[in-house]
Amino acid sequence: MDECVRVLDHMPERNPTDGTFELTIRCNLHCKMCLFRHDDSENAEIMAKELTAAQWIDMARQVAEAGTLSLLITGGEPMLRPDFCEIWEGIYKQGFVITLYTNATLVTPKIMETLRKYPPHRIGITFYGSNPETYERVTGSAKAFELALQGARELITLPSKMVFRMTIIRDNANDVHEIEEMVHREFGEDHLVSFAFRIHQPVRGGCADAVSCRLPPSEYIDLLFRNTIREIKNDFGDFIDEDRLLLRVSQKTSDRESPSVYSLFGCHAGMDSYTVSYSGKLLGCQLLGMFSTDAVKDGFLSAWEEYPYCVSLPDRNPQCLMCENREYCNTCYASRYAETGDLSGVPEYACAEARYLKSLADY
Repeated sequence: MDECVRVLDHMPERNPTDGTFELTIRCNLHCKMCLFRHDDSENAEIMAKELTAAQWIDMARQVAEAGTLSLLITGGEPMLRPDFCEIWEGIYKQGFVITLYTNATLVTPKIMETLRKYPPHRIGITFYGSNPETYERVTGSAKAFELALQGARELITLPSKMVFRMTIIRDNANDVHEIEEMVHREFGEDHLVSFAFRIHQPVRGGCADAVSCRLPPSEYIDLLFRNTIREIKNDFGDFIDEDRLLLRVSQKTSDRESPSVYSLFGCHAGMDSYTVSYSGKLLGCQLLGMFSTDAVKDGFLSAWEEYPYCVSLPDRNPQCLMCENREYCNTCYASRYAETGDLSGVPEYACAEARYLKSLADY
């Protein structure tokens, strides 16, 4: 506790301006690489712990009073909740800049009626493939493809900024360009598809097996570069020198956890951003469930103020501090814990990424 207090003495002021409400951790899909999905046998227990609609609406009031300006509504799949419309309306009326993340497979006329009346400022839709066969391999449901496409067609009619995303694993890596073409064909050439840079091991009791389905680090990074170059050329034209751009992108990737910057985790987590979990726990980082306070029992503001005192971090691993690839390392406490079960662990997958990035910079 004394060490924690000394750190807090040098920490900048914390303000909870950027929030995430995790309405549920349940999902109607069974994606192989999901960070949070639990086995369906746990759904009854999870549902018993989920905050009620009234509790979520009251939590929204509390975070608004505490200074939250932007709010992400996510899951799991938030539309899985039968009271989604009630929750959405009650939260929306608090006046946030509000974002909705969804897989778009559960869009109903009632949900569309609610969203037309209370449109999100931003909607993030994740596509997992460009055809039913890929959806079957990735999510366990071939029918989900048409449902997602139809749901996205409905959501695109809202006055919201649409962001299309993709999580790449072995089962859909060959489908990247087809997904992009599908998005352009269905929703316009100005819509790009972004994708996850790294697939972590599941956290907070998740049951997926990322190791069995994620790509080797070099393949992920090559896909990232190609996508980045394509986006830049889309904005600035084909005259861009790809070799020079590759060098710039491969250079120093992260300044996280710099000793000259005082924060809880070396990033925004717990400083100006937070997550309220499906059960009402306040998390600085959605990936780190090991540090939490009770936003329901204690109230949001008290839980926010108490949060730093529950965080206890080890010293960095000497192996990492002395690593010649350290400036290319893109890890954090959460990613190290997800990969190794140890906040100061050495995740080989991330090490391989750093080695490959350095090889590109040295090329």
